[in-house]
Amino acid sequence: MSKWEKSKEVLKYMSPMAWLAIEGAEKASKAISNASDEGLEQLKLEYEKQEIQMRLAQQQAKIEQELAIARRIDNAEEVEIEEFYDNSGTGSIDASFDQKTGIATGSIGGGGRAVTKRVYHFRGIRNEPVVVHASEGNIE
Repeated sequence: MSKWEKSKEVLKYMSPMAWLAIEGAEKASKAISNASDEGLEQLKLEYEKQEIQMRLAQQQAKIEQELAIARRIDNAEEVEIEEFYDNSGTGSIDASFDQKTGIATGSIGGGGRAVTKRVYHFRGIRNEPVVVHASEGNIE
């Protein structure tokens, strides 16, 4: 076993996420190398396959992140959350025609804005379970 393989074996237990990233990169590199040997069409197919796999992995990572946050919220003694979301956009189209000169002019414009901020502060670890009481009524 090479030093690299031994290092990966240790990393597998010390940092599983880093090990997964390295394993994925190695497999992707080998697959691309093999596909490039078979021609351009096979290389394009391999690229598309890896693109799909990457998108799926990103979605899975987002889900895992949200679950980890939820578990931490559930176990924290005190939680402070600030979230800001603002996705807005504008657009305009303008056209004009001068009958005297026969010249038509037009313009298209647009703009967008995306603001996202998430801040979580977790303090302490809750030792006893939380009991939630539900009640109905008007809030004034």
